[in-house]
Amino acid sequence: MDSLPQPEQPATSPSPAGDISSDIPRGDGGNPDADSIAPAPPSDQISSASPAPQPAAPEQAPTRGLDWIVRGAIWAALVALFAQQLGEPLNGPAAFPLLLFAVFVGAFLLASVAPVARALRHAAQVEPVGLSLAPLIVLVPFILYAQMNGALEPADLLTSGILLYLPSAIAIINTPQFRRGDLMLGLITVATPLVLPFTRNKTIDPFDAALRAGAFLIPLALLALTSREQKRNLNFLFVCAVLSVWYAVEFEAFPDFPLFLMEGAGYFQVALLPLFLFLLAVSGQFQGIGLSFRPTARGVSIAASNLILLAVVGVPVGLFSGFLVPAFAAPSPLEAAISLLTGFVFVALPEEILFRGTLFRYLEQTLRLPQAGAIVVSSVVFGLAHLNNPPEIGWYFVLATVAGIFYARTYIATRNVATPAVVHTVVNWLWAVAFSGGVR
Repeated sequence: MDSLPQPEQPATSPSPAGDISSDIPRGDGGNPDADSIAPAPPSDQISSASPAPQPAAPEQAPTRGLDWIVRGAIWAALVALFAQQLGEPLNGPAAFPLLLFAVFVGAFLLASVAPVARALRHAAQVEPVGLSLAPLIVLVPFILYAQMNGALEPADLLTSGILLYLPSAIAIINTPQFRRGDLMLGLITVATPLVLPFTRNKTIDPFDAALRAGAFLIPLALLALTSREQKRNLNFLFVCAVLSVWYAVEFEAFPDFPLFLMEGAGYFQVALLPLFLFLLAVSGQFQGIGLSFRPTARGVSIAASNLILLAVVGVPVGLFSGFLVPAFAAPSPLEAAISLLTGFVFVALPEEILFRGTLFRYLEQTLRLPQAGAIVVSSVVFGLAHLNNPPEIGWYFVLATVAGIFYARTYIATRNVATPAVVHTVVNWLWAVAFSGGVR
Protein backbone atom coordinates (compact mmCIF):
# COMPACT_ATOMS: atom_id res chain seq x y z
CA MET A 1 0.00 0.00 0.00
CA ASP A 2 -1.26 10.51 -1.94
CA SER A 3 5.30 20.43 -2.30
CA LEU A 4 5.88 23.42 -2.63
CA PRO A 5 5.43 25.22 -5.95
CA GLN A 6 8.32 24.51 -8.24
CA PRO A 7 10.56 27.42 -9.25
CA GLU A 8 10.39 28.59 -12.82
CA GLN A 9 12.85 26.68 -14.93
CA PRO A 10 15.03 28.35 -17.54
CA ALA A 11 14.64 27.29 -21.13
CA THR A 12 16.68 24.27 -22.06
CA SER A 13 17.75 22.72 -25.28
CA PRO A 14 15.81 19.72 -26.55
CA SER A 15 16.73 16.36 -25.10
CA PRO A 16 19.18 14.36 -27.19
CA ALA A 17 17.78 11.63 -29.35
CA GLY A 18 17.32 8.41 -27.50
CA ASP A 19 16.94 10.02 -24.06
CA ILE A 20 14.34 7.91 -22.38
CA SER A 21 13.13 10.82 -20.26
CA SER A 22 12.68 13.28 -23.10
CA ASP A 23 9.24 14.87 -23.32
CA ILE A 24 8.50 13.74 -19.74
CA PRO A 25 7.64 16.79 -17.67
CA ARG A 26 9.26 17.12 -14.29
CA GLY A 27 7.56 18.45 -11.24
CA ASP A 28 4.92 17.52 -8.75
CA GLY A 29 2.02 17.28 -11.15
CA GLY A 30 0.02 19.58 -8.96
CA ASN A 31 -0.09 17.12 -6.08
CA PRO A 32 -0.36 19.16 -2.87
CA ASP A 33 0.92 16.29 -0.74
CA ALA A 34 4.16 15.63 -2.62
CA ASP A 35 7.45 15.96 -0.77
CA SER A 36 9.75 18.82 -1.62
CA ILE A 37 13.31 17.82 -2.38
CA ALA A 38 14.95 21.00 -1.13
CA PRO A 39 14.02 22.68 2.16
CA ALA A 40 12.32 26.04 2.08
CA PRO A 41 14.55 29.05 2.89
CA PRO A 42 14.19 30.75 6.26
CA SER A 43 11.48 33.37 6.38
CA ASP A 44 13.99 36.16 6.99
CA GLN A 45 15.61 35.37 3.63
CA ILE A 46 12.43 35.72 1.65
CA SER A 47 12.26 39.00 -0.17
CA SER A 48 9.54 41.36 0.90
CA ALA A 49 8.77 41.78 -2.78
CA SER A 50 7.75 38.15 -3.05
CA PRO A 51 4.12 37.81 -4.04
CA ALA A 52 1.68 36.89 -1.31
CA PRO A 53 0.53 33.26 -1.26
CA GLN A 54 -2.46 32.71 -3.44
CA PRO A 55 -5.62 31.34 -1.82
CA ALA A 56 -6.58 27.78 -2.62
CA ALA A 57 -8.59 27.34 -5.75
CA PRO A 58 -12.31 27.26 -5.03
CA GLU A 59 -12.65 23.84 -6.65
CA GLN A 60 -10.18 22.22 -4.22
CA ALA A 61 -12.85 21.07 -1.76
CA PRO A 62 -15.05 19.45 -4.45
CA THR A 63 -12.05 17.66 -5.99
CA ARG A 64 -11.12 16.21 -2.62
CA GLY A 65 -14.75 15.20 -2.23
CA LEU A 66 -14.62 13.41 -5.58
CA ASP A 67 -11.51 11.56 -4.46
CA TRP A 68 -13.39 10.31 -1.39
CA ILE A 69 -16.40 9.35 -3.48
CA VAL A 70 -14.24 7.21 -5.78
CA ARG A 71 -12.46 5.60 -2.82
CA GLY A 72 -15.76 4.79 -1.15
CA ALA A 73 -17.29 3.44 -4.34
CA ILE A 74 -14.34 1.10 -4.96
CA TRP A 75 -14.45 -0.14 -1.37
CA ALA A 76 -18.22 -0.76 -1.45
CA ALA A 77 -17.97 -2.58 -4.79
CA LEU A 78 -15.19 -4.87 -3.55
CA VAL A 79 -16.99 -5.69 -0.30
CA ALA A 80 -20.19 -6.47 -2.21
CA LEU A 81 -18.24 -8.63 -4.66
CA PHE A 82 -16.53 -10.53 -1.85
CA ALA A 83 -19.86 -11.07 -0.08
CA GLN A 84 -21.39 -12.39 -3.30
CA GLN A 85 -18.50 -14.78 -3.94
CA LEU A 86 -18.65 -16.18 -0.41
CA GLY A 87 -21.98 -17.75 -1.31
CA GLU A 88 -22.94 -18.14 2.34
CA PRO A 89 -25.49 -16.41 4.59
CA LEU A 90 -23.82 -13.32 6.03
CA ASN A 91 -25.10 -14.11 9.52
CA GLY A 92 -23.20 -17.40 9.50
CA PRO A 93 -19.52 -18.39 9.25
CA ALA A 94 -19.02 -15.99 6.32
CA ALA A 95 -19.59 -12.90 8.49
CA PHE A 96 -16.12 -12.92 10.07
CA PRO A 97 -14.04 -13.17 6.87
CA LEU A 98 -16.28 -10.54 5.25
CA LEU A 99 -15.65 -8.20 8.18
CA LEU A 100 -11.89 -8.78 7.96
CA PHE A 101 -11.89 -8.17 4.22
CA ALA A 102 -13.91 -4.96 4.64
CA VAL A 103 -11.58 -3.64 7.36
CA PHE A 104 -8.32 -4.39 5.53
CA VAL A 105 -9.46 -3.07 2.16
CA GLY A 106 -11.06 -0.08 3.89
CA ALA A 107 -7.78 0.74 5.63
CA PHE A 108 -5.94 0.46 2.31
CA LEU A 109 -8.36 2.69 0.37
CA LEU A 110 -9.88 5.00 2.98
CA ALA A 111 -6.97 5.59 5.37
CA SER A 112 -4.29 6.11 2.70
CA VAL A 113 -4.42 9.90 2.98
CA ALA A 114 -1.91 12.51 4.11
CA PRO A 115 -3.53 13.43 7.49
CA VAL A 116 -3.51 9.79 8.61
CA ALA A 117 0.09 9.36 7.46
CA ARG A 118 1.18 12.49 9.36
CA ALA A 119 -0.57 11.29 12.51
CA LEU A 120 1.14 7.89 12.29
CA ARG A 121 4.52 9.53 11.72
CA HIS A 122 4.04 11.75 14.77
CA ALA A 123 2.93 8.79 16.88
CA ALA A 124 5.99 6.80 15.77
CA GLN A 125 8.25 9.63 16.92
CA VAL A 126 6.48 9.94 20.28
CA GLU A 127 5.84 6.24 21.00
CA PRO A 128 8.19 4.23 18.77
CA VAL A 129 7.88 1.02 20.75
CA GLY A 130 4.09 1.03 20.67
CA LEU A 131 3.92 1.77 16.94
CA SER A 132 6.47 -0.93 16.13
CA LEU A 133 4.19 -3.45 17.83
CA ALA A 134 1.03 -2.17 16.12
CA PRO A 135 1.23 -4.54 13.10
CA LEU A 136 0.95 -7.48 15.49
CA ILE A 137 -2.72 -6.56 15.88
CA VAL A 138 -3.19 -8.40 12.60
CA LEU A 139 -2.45 -11.64 14.46
CA VAL A 140 -5.50 -11.32 16.72
CA PRO A 141 -8.17 -11.95 14.05
CA PHE A 142 -5.83 -14.49 12.47
CA ILE A 143 -5.80 -16.49 15.71
CA LEU A 144 -9.57 -16.26 16.09
CA TYR A 145 -10.26 -17.16 12.48
CA ALA A 146 -7.73 -20.00 12.45
CA GLN A 147 -9.26 -21.45 15.62
CA MET A 148 -12.71 -21.32 14.04
CA ASN A 149 -11.39 -23.46 11.19
CA GLY A 150 -9.22 -25.70 13.37
CA ALA A 151 -6.05 -24.72 11.51
CA LEU A 152 -4.00 -22.76 14.06
CA GLU A 153 -0.33 -23.76 14.09
CA PRO A 154 1.95 -22.17 16.76
CA ALA A 155 4.86 -22.13 14.29
CA ASP A 156 2.78 -20.14 11.78
CA LEU A 157 1.86 -17.68 14.51
CA LEU A 158 5.48 -17.18 15.52
CA THR A 159 6.85 -16.73 12.00
CA SER A 160 4.02 -14.36 11.06
CA GLY A 161 4.73 -12.24 14.13
CA ILE A 162 8.41 -11.98 13.22
CA LEU A 163 7.60 -11.03 9.63
CA LEU A 164 5.19 -8.33 10.78
CA TYR A 165 7.33 -6.86 13.57
CA LEU A 166 10.83 -6.59 12.08
CA PRO A 167 10.04 -4.29 9.09
CA SER A 168 7.98 -1.83 11.14
CA ALA A 169 10.57 -1.74 13.93
CA ILE A 170 13.52 -0.90 11.69
CA ALA A 171 11.47 1.55 9.61
CA ILE A 172 10.68 3.53 12.75
CA ILE A 173 14.32 3.69 13.92
CA ASN A 174 15.60 4.46 10.43
CA THR A 175 17.82 7.52 10.04
CA PRO A 176 18.86 9.09 6.73
CA GLN A 177 22.60 8.60 7.31
CA PHE A 178 23.93 5.07 7.14
CA ARG A 179 25.35 3.78 10.41
CA ARG A 180 27.49 0.67 10.79
CA GLY A 181 25.01 -0.82 13.22
CA ASP A 182 22.33 -0.64 10.52
CA LEU A 183 24.04 -3.28 8.40
CA MET A 184 23.43 -6.36 10.51
CA LEU A 185 19.94 -5.29 11.57
CA GLY A 186 18.91 -4.58 7.99
CA LEU A 187 20.36 -7.81 6.61
CA ILE A 188 18.62 -9.91 9.25
CA THR A 189 15.30 -8.27 8.36
CA VAL A 190 15.85 -8.87 4.65
CA ALA A 191 16.95 -12.47 5.14
CA THR A 192 14.01 -13.43 7.37
CA PRO A 193 11.33 -13.86 4.65
CA LEU A 194 13.90 -15.54 2.40
CA VAL A 195 14.84 -18.32 4.83
CA LEU A 196 11.65 -18.86 6.86
CA PRO A 197 10.10 -21.21 4.25
CA PHE A 198 12.99 -23.61 4.94
CA THR A 199 11.73 -23.97 8.52
CA ARG A 200 8.40 -25.30 7.20
CA ASN A 201 10.10 -27.99 5.09
CA LYS A 202 9.01 -26.24 1.92
CA THR A 203 10.56 -27.66 -1.23
CA ILE A 204 12.71 -25.04 -2.97
CA ASP A 205 14.19 -25.79 -6.37
CA PRO A 206 17.62 -24.49 -7.45
CA PHE A 207 16.16 -21.64 -9.52
CA ASP A 208 14.10 -20.42 -6.57
CA ALA A 209 17.15 -20.68 -4.30
CA ALA A 210 19.15 -18.58 -6.79
CA LEU A 211 16.41 -15.95 -6.82
CA ARG A 212 16.46 -15.79 -3.03
CA ALA A 213 20.25 -15.44 -2.98
CA GLY A 214 20.07 -12.65 -5.55
CA ALA A 215 17.35 -10.90 -3.56
CA PHE A 216 19.52 -10.97 -0.44
CA LEU A 217 22.37 -9.29 -2.33
CA ILE A 218 20.34 -6.19 -3.22
CA PRO A 219 21.01 -4.24 0.02
CA LEU A 220 24.69 -5.21 -0.19
CA ALA A 221 24.80 -3.96 -3.79
CA LEU A 222 23.20 -0.70 -2.63
CA LEU A 223 26.02 -0.20 -0.14
CA ALA A 224 28.71 -1.13 -2.66
CA LEU A 225 27.43 1.10 -5.46
CA THR A 226 26.60 4.28 -3.55
CA SER A 227 29.06 7.08 -2.83
CA ARG A 228 29.98 8.41 0.60
CA GLU A 229 27.79 11.43 -0.10
CA GLN A 230 24.81 9.24 -0.99
CA LYS A 231 25.29 7.20 2.19
CA ARG A 232 24.59 10.37 4.19
CA ASN A 233 21.00 10.11 2.97
CA LEU A 234 20.77 6.39 2.26
CA ASN A 235 17.84 5.50 4.56
CA PHE A 236 19.24 1.97 4.64
CA LEU A 237 16.88 0.55 7.25
CA PHE A 238 13.87 1.90 5.37
CA VAL A 239 15.08 0.17 2.21
CA CYS A 240 15.55 -3.10 4.11
CA ALA A 241 12.07 -2.81 5.63
CA VAL A 242 10.51 -2.36 2.18
CA LEU A 243 12.50 -5.29 0.79
CA SER A 244 11.42 -7.50 3.68
CA VAL A 245 7.71 -6.86 3.08
CA TRP A 246 8.13 -7.28 -0.68
CA TYR A 247 10.02 -10.56 -0.26
CA ALA A 248 7.46 -11.87 2.21
CA VAL A 249 4.83 -11.54 -0.53
CA GLU A 250 6.99 -12.47 -3.51
CA PHE A 251 8.43 -15.62 -1.90
CA GLU A 252 5.24 -16.57 -0.02
CA ALA A 253 6.80 -16.43 3.43
CA PHE A 254 3.49 -16.03 5.26
CA PRO A 255 1.30 -19.07 5.94
CA ASP A 256 -1.05 -19.92 3.10
CA PHE A 257 -4.29 -19.19 4.92
CA PRO A 258 -7.19 -18.24 2.61
CA LEU A 259 -10.13 -16.13 3.66
CA PHE A 260 -13.07 -18.52 3.96
CA LEU A 261 -11.17 -21.10 1.88
CA MET A 262 -11.26 -18.83 -1.17
CA GLU A 263 -8.45 -19.29 -3.65
CA GLY A 264 -6.48 -16.10 -4.24
CA ALA A 265 -7.90 -14.30 -1.20
CA GLY A 266 -5.25 -15.11 1.38
CA TYR A 267 -5.55 -13.51 4.80
CA PHE A 268 -2.04 -12.07 4.90
CA GLN A 269 -2.06 -11.04 1.24
CA VAL A 270 -5.03 -8.78 1.99
CA ALA A 271 -3.73 -7.63 5.38
CA LEU A 272 -0.37 -6.54 3.94
CA LEU A 273 -2.00 -3.93 1.69
CA PRO A 274 -2.60 -1.41 4.49
CA LEU A 275 0.45 -2.63 6.43
CA PHE A 276 2.80 -1.54 3.64
CA LEU A 277 1.26 1.93 3.66
CA PHE A 278 1.67 1.92 7.45
CA LEU A 279 5.37 1.20 6.90
CA LEU A 280 5.69 4.18 4.55
CA ALA A 281 3.80 6.42 6.97
CA VAL A 282 5.77 5.67 10.16
CA SER A 283 9.06 6.12 8.28
CA GLY A 284 7.94 9.49 6.90
CA GLN A 285 7.98 8.29 3.29
CA PHE A 286 4.26 8.31 2.46
CA GLN A 287 3.73 11.98 1.63
CA GLY A 288 5.57 12.01 -1.68
CA ILE A 289 4.16 8.92 -3.40
CA GLY A 290 1.03 10.75 -4.56
CA LEU A 291 -2.17 8.74 -4.18
CA SER A 292 -5.34 10.33 -5.45
CA PHE A 293 -8.32 8.61 -7.03
CA ARG A 294 -9.73 11.83 -8.47
CA PRO A 295 -10.01 11.42 -12.25
CA THR A 296 -8.78 14.34 -14.37
CA ALA A 297 -8.75 14.96 -18.11
CA ARG A 298 -4.97 15.40 -18.01
CA GLY A 299 -4.50 12.11 -16.16
CA VAL A 300 -6.70 10.26 -18.63
CA SER A 301 -4.77 11.76 -21.56
CA ILE A 302 -1.38 10.81 -20.10
CA ALA A 303 -2.53 7.30 -19.26
CA ALA A 304 -4.01 6.77 -22.73
CA SER A 305 -0.93 8.06 -24.56
CA ASN A 306 1.47 5.85 -22.60
CA LEU A 307 -0.82 2.85 -23.02
CA ILE A 308 -0.81 3.35 -26.79
CA LEU A 309 2.96 3.84 -26.90
CA LEU A 310 3.48 0.70 -24.83
CA ALA A 311 1.27 -1.27 -27.20
CA VAL A 312 3.17 0.06 -30.23
CA VAL A 313 6.49 -1.06 -28.72
CA GLY A 314 5.53 -4.12 -26.69
CA VAL A 315 3.08 -5.99 -28.90
CA PRO A 316 5.40 -6.36 -31.93
CA VAL A 317 8.23 -7.51 -29.67
CA GLY A 318 5.95 -10.00 -27.93
CA LEU A 319 4.57 -11.38 -31.20
CA PHE A 320 8.01 -11.61 -32.80
CA SER A 321 9.45 -13.47 -29.80
CA GLY A 322 6.49 -15.82 -29.57
CA PHE A 323 5.78 -14.72 -26.00
CA LEU A 324 2.44 -13.29 -27.11
CA VAL A 325 0.03 -15.68 -28.77
CA PRO A 326 -3.25 -14.15 -29.99
CA ALA A 327 -6.15 -15.90 -28.28
CA PHE A 328 -9.08 -13.56 -27.84
CA ALA A 329 -11.68 -14.50 -25.24
CA ALA A 330 -14.37 -11.87 -24.82
CA PRO A 331 -15.61 -11.60 -21.23
CA SER A 332 -19.05 -10.32 -20.33
CA PRO A 333 -19.27 -6.67 -19.23
CA LEU A 334 -19.70 -7.74 -15.61
CA GLU A 335 -16.74 -10.12 -15.77
CA ALA A 336 -14.61 -7.38 -17.35
CA ALA A 337 -15.58 -4.88 -14.65
CA ILE A 338 -14.79 -7.34 -11.86
CA SER A 339 -11.46 -8.29 -13.41
CA LEU A 340 -10.44 -4.66 -13.91
CA LEU A 341 -11.48 -3.62 -10.41
CA THR A 342 -9.77 -6.46 -8.57
CA GLY A 343 -6.70 -6.24 -10.79
CA PHE A 344 -6.40 -2.53 -10.03
CA VAL A 345 -6.71 -2.80 -6.24
CA PHE A 346 -4.91 -6.06 -5.53
CA VAL A 347 -2.20 -6.17 -8.23
CA ALA A 348 -1.53 -2.94 -10.13
CA LEU A 349 -1.92 -0.35 -7.36
CA PRO A 350 0.27 -2.16 -4.79
CA GLU A 351 2.96 -2.75 -7.43
CA GLU A 352 2.90 0.88 -8.53
CA ILE A 353 3.15 2.07 -4.93
CA LEU A 354 6.19 -0.19 -4.52
CA PHE A 355 8.04 0.28 -7.81
CA ARG A 356 7.12 3.83 -8.85
CA GLY A 357 5.92 5.55 -5.69
CA THR A 358 8.67 4.08 -3.49
CA LEU A 359 11.58 2.68 -5.56
CA PHE A 360 11.63 5.20 -8.42
CA ARG A 361 11.17 8.14 -6.05
CA TYR A 362 13.94 6.80 -3.79
CA LEU A 363 16.35 6.59 -6.72
CA GLU A 364 15.40 10.01 -8.07
CA GLN A 365 14.99 12.06 -4.90
CA THR A 366 17.07 10.28 -2.24
CA LEU A 367 20.00 8.93 -4.26
CA ARG A 368 19.64 11.83 -6.73
CA LEU A 369 20.09 9.68 -9.83
CA PRO A 370 19.34 11.36 -13.16
CA GLN A 371 15.71 10.87 -14.03
CA ALA A 372 16.52 8.61 -16.99
CA GLY A 373 18.75 6.48 -14.78
CA ALA A 374 16.02 6.17 -12.14
CA ILE A 375 13.56 5.08 -14.83
CA VAL A 376 15.90 2.39 -16.16
CA VAL A 377 16.95 1.01 -12.76
CA SER A 378 13.41 0.89 -11.34
CA SER A 379 12.10 -0.70 -14.54
CA VAL A 380 14.82 -3.35 -14.58
CA VAL A 381 14.05 -4.22 -10.95
CA PHE A 382 10.37 -4.40 -11.92
CA GLY A 383 11.31 -6.82 -14.70
CA LEU A 384 13.45 -8.91 -12.35
CA ALA A 385 10.46 -9.20 -10.01
CA HIS A 386 8.75 -11.24 -12.75
CA LEU A 387 11.50 -13.85 -13.10
CA ASN A 388 9.54 -16.25 -10.92
CA ASN A 389 6.59 -16.25 -13.33
CA PRO A 390 7.30 -19.02 -15.87
CA PRO A 391 7.26 -19.89 -18.69
CA GLU A 392 9.49 -17.82 -20.99
CA ILE A 393 10.97 -15.84 -18.12
CA GLY A 394 13.55 -14.22 -20.41
CA TRP A 395 10.97 -12.50 -22.60
CA TYR A 396 8.77 -11.95 -19.55
CA PHE A 397 11.63 -9.95 -18.02
CA VAL A 398 12.17 -7.94 -21.21
CA LEU A 399 8.51 -7.04 -21.71
CA ALA A 400 7.92 -6.32 -18.02
CA THR A 401 10.95 -3.99 -18.07
CA VAL A 402 9.59 -2.19 -21.13
CA ALA A 403 6.21 -1.89 -19.46
CA GLY A 404 7.91 -0.49 -16.35
CA ILE A 405 9.44 2.28 -18.44
CA PHE A 406 6.03 3.46 -19.60
CA TYR A 407 4.54 3.13 -16.11
CA ALA A 408 7.39 5.34 -14.87
CA ARG A 409 6.73 7.89 -17.63
CA THR A 410 3.11 8.02 -16.54
CA TYR A 411 4.08 8.51 -12.90
CA ILE A 412 6.58 11.27 -13.68
CA ALA A 413 3.99 13.18 -15.69
CA THR A 414 1.34 13.01 -12.95
CA ARG A 415 3.14 12.25 -9.66
CA ASN A 416 0.11 10.16 -8.77
CA VAL A 417 0.62 6.38 -8.48
CA ALA A 418 -3.04 5.73 -9.25
CA THR A 419 -2.51 6.85 -12.87
CA PRO A 420 0.20 4.32 -13.82
CA ALA A 421 -1.81 1.76 -11.86
CA VAL A 422 -4.68 2.33 -14.31
CA VAL A 423 -2.32 1.77 -17.26
CA HIS A 424 -0.90 -1.29 -15.50
CA THR A 425 -4.40 -2.68 -14.93
CA VAL A 426 -5.46 -2.25 -18.55
CA VAL A 427 -2.24 -3.86 -19.81
CA ASN A 428 -2.74 -6.89 -17.56
CA TRP A 429 -6.39 -7.20 -18.57
CA LEU A 430 -5.73 -6.89 -22.32
CA TRP A 431 -2.89 -9.38 -22.03
CA ALA A 432 -5.21 -11.90 -20.44
CA VAL A 433 -8.13 -11.25 -22.80
CA ALA A 434 -6.42 -10.79 -26.17
CA PHE A 435 -3.46 -13.14 -25.71
CA SER A 436 -2.82 -16.46 -24.05
CA GLY A 437 -2.07 -16.08 -20.35
CA GLY A 438 -1.58 -12.86 -18.45
CA VAL A 439 1.11 -10.68 -16.95
CA ARG A 440 1.49 -8.94 -13.63
